[in-house]
Amino acid sequence: RRREWAMMAAAGRWVAGAAEAAPPPPAVSEAAAVRSACASAMEALSACMQKGSDDAGCMQARMGLTMCIAQQVCSAEADLFHSYKGSADGEGAVAAFNAVESCTARWASRAQGGQQVEAAQ
Repeated sequence: RRREWAMMAAAGRWVAGAAEAAPPPPAVSEAAAVRSACASAMEALSACMQKGSDDAGCMQARMGLTMCIAQQVCSAEADLFHSYKGSADGEGAVAAFNAVESCTARWASRAQGGQQVEAAQ
């Protein structure tokens, strides 16, 4: 759940415990673009999390938000994962999705750092 909160925070939501010594933050306009493009995916995940549910619908909401963010900020990783659609190579698809998650987590960490700097000014 920490990853979901971090991604939501990077796209304009509150989260506690942002990482210290993160890489330089992405441009504010990039976070705004992600927030705009992924608003419905964020709402779907937020609604699921508020219910405290971990069912298949919430899993799909998490994956939907991750992929929406990835399409904005990790396009190479998102494209690679999409290339496995319909493939029988489950291991490759899992590895590709792990790369997507890793990339979006790095972006979320940088974006959180930018929001903290912006709030301090």
